[in-house]
Amino acid sequence: MTESKEIELAKRGVEAFVDRANELHHQGRHAEALRQLQRARKICDKKLGPLHNSTVKVLFILSSMRDVDGTLRKPADTNLHFIFYDSSINEAQYRNNVDISRILRRRAFVDELGVPIDIEFDDLDRESRHLLGFYGDAPVSYARWRVDGNAAIVDRVCTLHAYRCRGVARRCLEHVAQDVSNCACRLKLSLHGIVVLVPQALHTLQHKLAQASFFPLDGRPIGHLSCVRMCIPVHAVNSLHLP
Repeated sequence: MTESKEIELAKRGVEAFVDRANELHHQGRHAEALRQLQRARKICDKKLGPLHNSTVKVLFILSSMRDVDGTLRKPADTNLHFIFYDSSINEAQYRNNVDISRILRRRAFVDELGVPIDIEFDDLDRESRHLLGFYGDAPVSYARWRVDGNAAIVDRVCTLHAYRCRGVARRCLEHVAQDVSNCACRLKLSLHGIVVLVPQALHTLQHKLAQASFFPLDGRPIGHLSCVRMCIPVHAVNSLHLP
């Protein structure tokens, strides 16, 4: 096994422990979350070294989990909330958000759906607007959108397995639709509709979109993810409410 392959496997192991720690921290299982991060740190110390980005991130998270008196800090906010970002923001902040987004997408698309990692992370990221959903300080949901001709294309919609069946994807898409509407108005874009690319395997999401007046453009799956294109006219966005 080459050194680069060992480093890549080590990075994936660290990301898995950090991801699990986030889930446990939000659930109030702070001591278990701390143990997950300590395991991640052991991998960093053994395989990656003190200057690697993954090591720096783990050490930062470990320090941020404790207050000045040494006690474990609770999540700052227990409500579901969202942030948008794109490449126009500060580069360091952009890269940090990208790293968080990649963890979510790797879990949902690479690990669960078997999408090759070089296909999942494509050149469209730089030209897209991105949404991250958080429960407290735990990232749980993601989507991105971009303009293509006279339509806004939404794809990579995902929610971590532990947070599904709570209406997270619904809230995520409602926020995306509102952001599309706001950006179109501000930039004077002439958009005819919003098209959501839904992997063919995600039947529940397709059904919920259909209930919210989305309709399939055709029955032919497209792209490497075999996606169904679900569309809603732009004039219906302001009244959009997913079940």
